[in-house]
Amino acid sequence: MLYLRRLDRYLMGQFLVILAIALAALSAITILVHLMDHIDVYLDAEAAWSDVGRHYLYQLPYNLLITLPMAMLIATILTIGEMGRHGELTAMKASGLSLYRIAAPVLVFSLGMSFAALLLNETVVPRLNEQANDIYDGRILGRDVDFENFRGSFVYQNSDGYTYIVRSLFVQDSASSGEQVEIQRAFDDGTFLRINAPRMTWEPATRTWVLTDGELRLFPGAAGIRARRAPAADTEAGTPTEETAASGGTTGAASAGTAPADSAAPRRPVEERMFAFQILHSPHLDDTPQELLAREKDPEEIGYRDLQQYIADRERLGAETRKEQVDLQMKVSYPFANVIIVLFGVALVGSAVHTGGGRSASAGFGLALFLTIIFWGFLRVGQGVGYGGGLSPVAAAWLGNIVFLVMGLGLLTRAKT
Repeated sequence: MLYLRRLDRYLMGQFLVILAIALAALSAITILVHLMDHIDVYLDAEAAWSDVGRHYLYQLPYNLLITLPMAMLIATILTIGEMGRHGELTAMKASGLSLYRIAAPVLVFSLGMSFAALLLNETVVPRLNEQANDIYDGRILGRDVDFENFRGSFVYQNSDGYTYIVRSLFVQDSASSGEQVEIQRAFDDGTFLRINAPRMTWEPATRTWVLTDGELRLFPGAAGIRARRAPAADTEAGTPTEETAASGGTTGAASAGTAPADSAAPRRPVEERMFAFQILHSPHLDDTPQELLAREKDPEEIGYRDLQQYIADRERLGAETRKEQVDLQMKVSYPFANVIIVLFGVALVGSAVHTGGGRSASAGFGLALFLTIIFWGFLRVGQGVGYGGGLSPVAAAWLGNIVFLVMGLGLLTRAKT
């Protein structure tokens, strides 16, 4: 047992040294490529290099997680490959150790790194990415004012199903207001509510929006229209009248300026009702100005659950969410690429040693680098095809992992374990 522990320490010592070097090199290359691609942006914006440095510093954990699978593959091939080239692998097998037992510490470590990457992607990394993007948009590009107090032409839906369509939103400490506002809500019975107003103002005392000089329209569903055509059962059938509209939530505290009489044409089927108002309150319109002002975040800035909720909100709006669904699945598949690619590396080296294909360190590094490019290509191809709808989000996100897992299992059948 002591021998096995010493062997594990020896193997992991070699592996971790190479992994650290590979991670540092790949992360540096990633940053340099991004820097060269954006150097003209930094110069045109006259950005302070301290802000540019902070931007890349906050993005460093994300870059480390992105390059981790490739670094793991390089470390696996170089570590076990060098052991095979120097005969150490053969000596270990001669002492009764299988390839699986020799590589067990690396496989366990890679599995642990997969779970660690999942945890970091849900906690630390999204917040740091958000700070990095804030520095890029605010300090480097000078967009602080836009994000602090203005948002134009946006759609927002709250948890109750009320959808805000706002042309201009101004948020100040003293007062917040929106212009050219439309609010919509579809109810379970098919009734559709639409409110149009030239202006809405945030009321801090009640923590709700107050709409002024607008119109409220109700479009009853099929059940409401049938009830309308039976005058004797008007209010008893639950038809959307002014009172039932109030109980629906949007006009619960409304102060209407004018409203058409309900008895103007009692025998004529009414499929739409309109109410003009001077002031309209509703406890359901309690989304704060900061919530409406918040810009849409990139998938890298939010965790799995938040992205899942974002997709659900977008789908309620009828928006296309295929891209976001692929990104959601990538949040799970990419961390587990660490253990899959290590298994592939072990199988590749084991089969090469078995067939007498030992390579020098430089050749092993070249092979590992080539395979990382292939792996990254499969990831991007799967992601792109998923964005276009050619694959389901799950298949698109797991394409690279599945291909390398199948190849790894195939190589294991050739390896002398």
